[in-house]
Amino acid sequence: MSDTDFPAGVHVLRPRKVSVSKKLDGFLEKAGLANSNNNKQNDTTRPRAGSLNAFTCADCGQIEYLTREYCRCGHYLRGQLEDEYLAWEQGIHALHTELSDEVELKLKPLRKFYLLAIPFMLVPAMNVLFWSNNFALITLLWWLPAVLIAGAGLFAEDHLIRPLKESARFVDSYTFETFIEQRSSF
Repeated sequence: MSDTDFPAGVHVLRPRKVSVSKKLDGFLEKAGLANSNNNKQNDTTRPRAGSLNAFTCADCGQIEYLTREYCRCGHYLRGQLEDEYLAWEQGIHALHTELSDEVELKLKPLRKFYLLAIPFMLVPAMNVLFWSNNFALITLLWWLPAVLIAGAGLFAEDHLIRPLKESARFVDSYTFETFIEQRSSF
């Protein structure tokens, strides 16, 4: 081997740990002044954080690609990703159930509001039953408040149920890709 031929890894410098005494080493470690070999270097073979294709290993904290089954430290990434997906899925269903209960509580007083329309529907019906030859404008005027109360109630009910419908639509149509997109946006 000549003076100009060097091994391929010669440019990688590894610090050596020199120990003067165990007391000094203990003091440096307690004070946080010890030389740490855990310096993260920019590795071009790893994805950038925040990328749609990036995934952080729970064991070593390094960023890996989603397509890798195992991290370079040996941790099983696919299982970690599946666990995160199942937790996300259970969270979505729990939020939907909570929203459903909340909307149901808001709808109870609204359903009692519909009871106000009953007298305005019964009086014209009784009028038509007993005095059928007098089906007049008075009967239609009695139905007008019932129609207004029912229409306002339906409009309010639709307004209250809209978030629940959107949540149900999302629960019915989410996919693994939706999980990946939402995961990368946080």
